[in-house]
Amino acid sequence: MVERGERIHVIGIAGSGAAGTALLLHHAGAIVDGCDADAPSPYTPALDAAGIRFVAGHDPGHLVGIERVAISPAVRAVPGHAELESAAARGIEVDTWQALLGELQAAPGRIGLGVTGTHGKSTTTALLGHLLVTAGLDPTVEVGAFIGEWGSSVRPGGGAAFLVEADEFGDNFLNYHPAGAIVTNVEMDHPDYFADAAAVMDSFERFVRGMGTHPALGGRLLLIAANDPGADELFGRIDDWEGHVVRYGPGGDVAATHVVRDRSGTRFGLFDREWETRLAGEHNVLNATAALVLARALGADLDLLAEGLRTFAGAGRRMELIADTAAVTIYDDYGHHPTEVRAALGAARQMVGPDRRLWAVFEPHMYSRTALLMDDFATAFADADEVVIADIFASRDTPQAMASTSAEALADAIERTSAVPAIATGDVDATTDYVADHLGSGDAVLVMGAGKSYRIARGLAERLA
Repeated sequence: MVERGERIHVIGIAGSGAAGTALLLHHAGAIVDGCDADAPSPYTPALDAAGIRFVAGHDPGHLVGIERVAISPAVRAVPGHAELESAAARGIEVDTWQALLGELQAAPGRIGLGVTGTHGKSTTTALLGHLLVTAGLDPTVEVGAFIGEWGSSVRPGGGAAFLVEADEFGDNFLNYHPAGAIVTNVEMDHPDYFADAAAVMDSFERFVRGMGTHPALGGRLLLIAANDPGADELFGRIDDWEGHVVRYGPGGDVAATHVVRDRSGTRFGLFDREWETRLAGEHNVLNATAALVLARALGADLDLLAEGLRTFAGAGRRMELIADTAAVTIYDDYGHHPTEVRAALGAARQMVGPDRRLWAVFEPHMYSRTALLMDDFATAFADADEVVIADIFASRDTPQAMASTSAEALADAIERTSAVPAIATGDVDATTDYVADHLGSGDAVLVMGAGKSYRIARGLAERLA
């Protein structure tokens, strides 16, 4: 368990999760510093503000006086990492930042909460956190995205609620044992880690069976989407599980009614009252429903929750409005899976209306994912009028995986299958230039991807300015 005064060094501290966890460790009384080859980053200003020292690069000298090392899981894959080898030689304990975050969540007096699922985790976590703040519960929250109102990806709080975004990649969410959890959906993803859909399902089942308990939630409370095939299978697997399960969404135990979606946002009925949100898309009605059900179970006042839902501005890179000029509107989104692409395009179409030309600018994330899900990607762009595919961001892919497909192959598949004009345009800079040169007055642009695609959205905004 994390101790006050414990000296912890974070390797990879400039990343979203590592930086956020460093802030929470600092708030808990640990003495924290760190290093990162890619520092500074969008997440390091919050470290500066908290007085957490970090440096660029890696050196065994960083470990002098350190009692424990926290790392991003990817660091273990770096051959001959000087700091890791030095930590091993000195007998210094090395844990992932997720393991330390789990320790913080499990501290006495905390009510552990988690949001997981293949899609929608960040938005739902950020929304639930905002709702609990507005309701006066003063939660601690960790999200895998930058939250503007917090100036960080985390919010330290003094209340009992401790909410985390529980990411399934690498089985990372098995570090958390929340008493209350939301499962938004379950679908095949991360083929570089999970062998197949069955392996994904096994991981989610282990997460659910590893949940903790708390009397504030009557033991264990699990919310599972009712309109998702993967969630249905997961529900069937846990029929002997000791806890309370609520299925949410159409066909479930609790569902929104009288849904109205327009360019200003979304309105719906729930708990015998009307709610409104700036969020667009059918998926965000589900996300809001789950967040409201869990917040209500924690005793939050419904009037305060209504204010919280109405004022939630969204999470960074989740349908984030980058520019809105008289001529062009630009959104940026983290979507990188076919299901996410469909949902983001549906939300964008809701926001811009049916008559504007909508560009989908997509940077595929990982050759392995693109090749595995090619058929689904080919049908995911139907709501767009123009599709532009940037070079694939390789991330963790092996050379073998990188030979499996291409941006050109994806563009061809989209055009053949969906009859939507699609073109592969090169790297993010060349893609920015192409879109900027071809935009027309009144057009709207949705940029999607989990690699460097954010540079396209911001580059277009600069060109417009």
